[in-house]
Amino acid sequence: MKPILVACITCVLITSPAHSELTPADLGKIRLLVKEEVAKSVEASETRMKQYIDLKIENVETQIKEVETQIKRAETQIKGVNDRVSLAVNLTYGLIALIVAAVGIPQIIMVWRSRSDSALERRMETLVDKIEEMAADIETLKQQRSTRP
Repeated sequence: MKPILVACITCVLITSPAHSELTPADLGKIRLLVKEEVAKSVEASETRMKQYIDLKIENVETQIKEVETQIKRAETQIKGVNDRVSLAVNLTYGLIALIVAAVGIPQIIMVWRSRSDSALERRMETLVDKIEEMAADIETLKQQRSTRP
């Protein structure tokens, strides 16, 4: 342990302390170097940021295009569904019209027949009345003839 301690003390004593001061020219050079390094790092950082931003913009544009494609597909599907619904509604209207015609036409025919039947019944009643009158007249004529021999 003693040899290590002696070696360390010798090394410390042998080295002489350096006393120096920085001149304004040295400070200027340091400032220039620092500015250059900062400028380089700023340029590199700006370049990386531009690349990053460009990449993100491309990603956003790609996503926007995908969303637009999906919207177009959805609009196409909605149009197809709308067409199908319109067809179904039109078919329903047609079926309702057929049902109304199938029920209404026989009803109209029945009403027309009943009107014509009632007119015939009235005519028949008048004819029956006339026949009864004629029968009564015939009977009176028969009685008159049988009383006149």
